[in-house]
Amino acid sequence: MNQLAGHMDSLRWWLVRGHCRATRSVCLGPVGLGLVMLALSAVSGPAAAQLAGKESVQGRPRLDFQSYGLSLDMLTRPGDTSDTARLGGSFDLFPRVTVDAGHDSNILRTTDDEIGSGFAEVKGLAALRSNWSNHEALLIVGVDDRRVAEKSRENTTDFSLGAAGRFDLDEDLFARGFAQARRGHIPRGDDADPGAAFEPLTYNQYLAGAVYDDRRNDRLFSRLVGEVLHRDYNATDGVSRDSLDRTSLNLRGLVGVSTGGEYDLFVSPSLLREIFVEEVSEDQDSTRFTLSVGAARDVTGISAFTGRVGVSHRIFDEDSRSSQTDFVASGALLWNLTPVMTFTAGAEIENQQSDDPTAGTKLTNAFNAGLDYDPFEQLIFNAYVSYANEDYQQIERQDDDYVVGLRATYLFNEFLFAGLSFEHEVSDSTVASRDFEASTVAFRLGMKLCCRIDEGVVNPFNLGRL
Repeated sequence: MNQLAGHMDSLRWWLVRGHCRATRSVCLGPVGLGLVMLALSAVSGPAAAQLAGKESVQGRPRLDFQSYGLSLDMLTRPGDTSDTARLGGSFDLFPRVTVDAGHDSNILRTTDDEIGSGFAEVKGLAALRSNWSNHEALLIVGVDDRRVAEKSRENTTDFSLGAAGRFDLDEDLFARGFAQARRGHIPRGDDADPGAAFEPLTYNQYLAGAVYDDRRNDRLFSRLVGEVLHRDYNATDGVSRDSLDRTSLNLRGLVGVSTGGEYDLFVSPSLLREIFVEEVSEDQDSTRFTLSVGAARDVTGISAFTGRVGVSHRIFDEDSRSSQTDFVASGALLWNLTPVMTFTAGAEIENQQSDDPTAGTKLTNAFNAGLDYDPFEQLIFNAYVSYANEDYQQIERQDDDYVVGLRATYLFNEFLFAGLSFEHEVSDSTVASRDFEASTVAFRLGMKLCCRIDEGVVNPFNLGRL
């Protein structure tokens, strides 16, 4: 089961990851993708075994270049049978560090007075994961430090701390809880970015949730996910951004049936409650109900597709605001064209909450596609393109966002890798101050002890939040 879970994590990542721009998400939105991932992760029985074989060229495990985590068994004294030694030695540590250095042609994402600058970014991530035969405990720590040469006020340091636990109630029946605390910053060009005249906007985010997953029936499967997320924004250059502070309550469910062949069908309802903290923003408080149906298809070990269609209805607490009813749809495709080439694609239509305090909600139409090519096992090329149209419902504003990029990754051995990347992004908005173009070139060097274990390959950096 550990090996299968690792394969499924990798598949879900590559099917739906898209290619998100540095400033704002133009890949499939979190709610739409959550439902797509729910469908994939809830597949059981024969379909799960089939989907587990769907690995992209870049996502599939390479055992010759996949390092083992650090087993804490090695750090315990031989013959020490104390409770402390038994517990301490029952975990694996998976660390990863990457250093990116390059040049950004428009570091502030402004229309005029573009500032090009070199930058360096160090990302550290470590997961402490139990290696018990039943149940699971997980702790994840992350730090992201970014330095900008020509604009020191753009220097940022983000960090996160997350924990999760899984309790096995029965075979293929389990409950999972997760929590995370995070300090982050809003990238330049994002909805909530106050503009180049202000220092980067930072926020604090707190998440807690639980999952109940039932896969005991070979034909029927179900999942229920509930979570609470609170985000509060810090002042920037003395200007309060409390009007953005809000709490989101999200309840999602899925019931599916496996046909025993290539198809799996599912029905997925969700309920989203948005509550803003400040009085000035209370007219944004809303409740949204979404109901969708979909299918996952596996084709003879070569490709996998998941799609859903449905409708969402949002009701605002403020009587003066009209309710919104929107068509929703999303899809994700992974197609292994040849043994060394994979095509991935995703698309979405979704009504989302905007982070612009004056904009209310926005209707997003997004598409992304990517091609991975592996001329030999140590070298991987990736090309990608994405587009998103965001139509804001409360103000006269539309954004068209485009991204194209190329990446190359070279695996020296199981511990060390390097890469080069180029990305060009364009924002075309009806609000002139939101127009910009930017090109980024970067070199990456990375080190890792991850993610191979005796039973196969795992993704230890996933809290299990879907």
